[in-house]
This record gives sequence, structure tokens and C-alpha cells, in this order.
Amino acid sequence: MTQFIALKTLFSGISLVLIFKKYDFPKLEKVIRKISFYSLIGILICVLLLVFDFRLKGKHTTSIIGLTFLLSTILLFGLTKKSLTKILSGILTIPMFIFGILSLFAEIGILFFYLITLPFQSPMAKSEINKNHNVEVRVGGFFACGESLVITKTHFGILDKQQYVGNNSCVTGIYKIETKKFKENNVQFLIYHDGKTEFENPYKYQPEIKTVCQQKTELKSY
Repeated sequence: MTQFIALKTLFSGISLVLIFKKYDFPKLEKVIRKISFYSLIGILICVLLLVFDFRLKGKHTTSIIGLTFLLSTILLFGLTKKSLTKILSGILTIPMFIFGILSLFAEIGILFFYLITLPFQSPMAKSEINKNHNVEVRVGGFFACGESLVITKTHFGILDKQQYVGNNSCVTGIYKIETKKFKENNVQFLIYHDGKTEFENPYKYQPEIKTVCQQKTELKSY
């Protein structure tokens, strides 16, 4: 999050300089516009995949696409002299400016950036279970007591589908997960963490496996 805010601040500053100094770089604008457009398509694909619990493979793939779209759009806002492009890029950039300033004085600004980046954040750690499965450590939800464990399965060679999401281990500072057992409804992990909590290290974790679909069904029934 700190790196994201630093990059956003840097590109916002460049964008403001381009606006007030009235520089004209038509070739650069054309390139940035294409980058912004194609990364937007990438964002829409990622969002569509997330609806069905899929992500592109690669620890940082989704994050890179999201960051590319955001930074190129901010830069385009300062570069362009075309009214329509200025309006379209401003839909994202102006709220960024406003909440960026608010984040200096209130937590609501930081919360805004946290919410928009959460779906595109890279896993904090990722370990291989077997040829087709991995377990990822991700930021826990609002009501999670620790970090989330996500079991994924490879599909079509380029996608990972969430098979299970667990938020009940309450362990934080996880940097490695070792799989001791992995069978249907019988999974056991050794979780290595920073030792800042009262849990043993490594911590033996044997979750009750329920698929993402089962979890969603239970949530709807409440």
C-alpha cells in the first residue's frame, strides 16, 4: 500500500505539472492513451474473471495490470488537450486527487485506496501444494481475525480458480506454508509466521474444507 501511494503521488505530481505548464507531447500522449486503453481492457477481463473466482496466473499479473491502468490514466489526464479524453480520464483521476489530499488528514482517504486496490493486490505469500494446486496468503477481510488462506486450482494453464477461502486461522505475518496433507476434505498445513502472535511456529492448521460455492451458499442463507 505504501508503494502504491508513493507511485500515485509521483504520477499525480507529474500530471499537475503537465496541466499548469501547458506542455505538448502529442506522440507521448498517443502512446499513453493506448496503454491506458489496453490496460482498461485488461482490468475489465480481470474483474469478469473475479466474478467467477478466477485470477490470471502469476503472483503480480493482476496487480501490474491494475497499476498500469491507474498510472497511465493519471498521466493522460495531464497530457491530453482533448476535452473528451480529459473528461474520461478525469473520472478516475479527480477522485484520486481528492482522496489523496484527504488521506493526509483523515483515514477515509486511505480506506478509499485500500478498497480500490484490494481486488488487485498480489498475495502476501504463495506456496505450491502440487502440480495443479497452490495456497496463497492474502489480506484478511473486514471481519477476519488474521490473514486469509486461499487454495487455488490451475485451469487452462493461465488461470487460477479459488477452491477454498479460509479466514479463521487468526495467524498474522505468514511468509511460508508447507502442505502435510492434501486430500478431499482432509487438508493439513504447517504455517510459518513472524512469531508476533501467541501461536506456535510453525502452526499446524487443519481447516474444514468447503468450496467457495458452498461458502457463498451459506452466506446467502443467513
